[in-house]
Amino acid sequence: MSVSQPIIGISPEHEASFKLFIQSSQEKGLLSRPDSLESRDLCDGLSDPPTLLRFLVARQFDPDRALKQFQEACEFRQEKDILRLYDLVDIADFEQARQIYPHWTGRRDKKGLPICMLDLERLDKDALARWDTTRKSNRWVYSQSGKIEAPNPDMLQLASVYHDNLIRFILPLCSMMTDRPNPSLPVTNSIYVVDASNLSLKQAWKLRFFAQEISWLLSTCYPETIQRVFVCNAPSYYSTVWKYLKSWVDPYTAEKIVVLLKSEVLPTLREYIDDANIPTKFGGEFPFTHGMLPDLDDSIQQLLDSNSSKSLPPGPLKWIQDSDGRRVALAVGSKAGSERNDKIATVDCIG
Repeated sequence: MSVSQPIIGISPEHEASFKLFIQSSQEKGLLSRPDSLESRDLCDGLSDPPTLLRFLVARQFDPDRALKQFQEACEFRQEKDILRLYDLVDIADFEQARQIYPHWTGRRDKKGLPICMLDLERLDKDALARWDTTRKSNRWVYSQSGKIEAPNPDMLQLASVYHDNLIRFILPLCSMMTDRPNPSLPVTNSIYVVDASNLSLKQAWKLRFFAQEISWLLSTCYPETIQRVFVCNAPSYYSTVWKYLKSWVDPYTAEKIVVLLKSEVLPTLREYIDDANIPTKFGGEFPFTHGMLPDLDDSIQQLLDSNSSKSLPPGPLKWIQDSDGRRVALAVGSKAGSERNDKIATVDCIG
């Protein structure tokens, strides 16, 4: 990456800080292509300018602090073999993660940001017990023996692979869309819509370790990927619940949380999201169900030329570049020990 290349999406007063951050990252070797990345893989979401800008924004445009965090994230990714695991993770494990983390609906808000949903009721005792099992397991280590065995990732590895799908596939896909107010700006974050209808004090207490560890992962390795969190249908005692949860959530993320009572949900969501993309449970027209695969809006479906299905396949997806310079969307991961490498779309490079 050249420090002289145009900087998109950054104000003039911060350009010097950004260039210094890029230069420092280059000197540390953090912008070199990882050995574990396949030669055809794009670096979107890993070390491209929009990713670096996210880290800089997260540290209030302090290039030294941003460099420290970016280095920590790179070391975590290398230590945990995240890039290898992304290609090899069992698709069933990936889909299990979809059930407990905010997942993309396939729809976007009025600015073109992906909308991710989570129903807190699904984070019940059984779901947290399954999560806790991976939390206590040993981390998976990539073997170059040539024999592919089904990975058995620990909690942070699986959570990281799942969130890599956001930065490596979903955000770049939304950035390709030209039906946005500012199509020249990359899409770097998302909107979270959380259903808190059935959140109890007891459940909030049980969520403390989950909130702590996922908050650490997001703030360290995926900073500024959340623009706003709408907590919908908050119960009357939510302020008491929030006293517990707030201390376990990254303070910068906590500032982005908007708590909505039932009467406030639809009017507020309508300010940001069209009715066609608001779940029916909140008064919109989108028949969303928790854990569903992305239901693509018409514009994205047209870009991907996905005439046979409005949904994306399960498991991790990524972008590669073919010999003609076009972007190709691949479905990766593994099933029954067999690697998947299925092309799902080809898109001419945009911009």
